[in-house]
Amino acid sequence: MPLTIKAARVIAGLSRKQVAQQLNLSVSGYTKKEEGKSKFYIDEVVVLSDLFKVDMQNFFEVECLKKTQRRKAN
Repeated sequence: MPLTIKAARVIAGLSRKQVAQQLNLSVSGYTKKEEGKSKFYIDEVVVLSDLFKVDMQNFFEVECLKKTQRRKAN
């Protein structure tokens, strides 16, 4: 079962601030990406894979993408 970006980060014991620094992003910029409001670039996915010790293919699984995206209110 694929992990969401948030789940992988939490399991790795990292804060949003720590990950944002590794990606050279603001915390709010990283948060938008983690919540699915903005997309990660492939070079960012490579860094996340290394930081979280998770195969980067995990982040391309359909289930992961659906779970990461925030649902829109009706």
